[in-house]
Amino acid sequence: MPKILLIDDDETIRAVLSLTLERAGHTVILAGDGREGLRYLEQNSVDLVVTDIVMPETEGMELIQRLRTTRPHLKIIVMSGGGRLRDTSYLESATLLGANYALTKPFGGALLLAAVEAVLGGKPGDESTTG
Repeated sequence: MPKILLIDDDETIRAVLSLTLERAGHTVILAGDGREGLRYLEQNSVDLVVTDIVMPETEGMELIQRLRTTRPHLKIIVMSGGGRLRDTSYLESATLLGANYALTKPFGGALLLAAVEAVLGGKPGDESTTG
């Protein structure tokens, strides 16, 4: 099964999403922000990065830009509830920067697993989509 790096500054969200992915058979590595995620990726590889956009330290947009430079073929799913302003335009911007799929928080486990399958399955027309 694919190895997924899950990056979110909210510990509860990390725990819930990790459990969902692990129950589906995925190996999940957790990071609390983009900086921690990038440190992990300096010495390890993954099949997919699932990341929040609004985070302290290195946030999601910067993370996407750096990954597109260093690992252009790495699959990325972004997620956001828009932060305090509830502005989901972050998701559209993230897909323009190279994210393969975007999810608006809150979302259920079934939608997350469908997004993972769509992105990793490489089905035509499934990339750069919002859910």
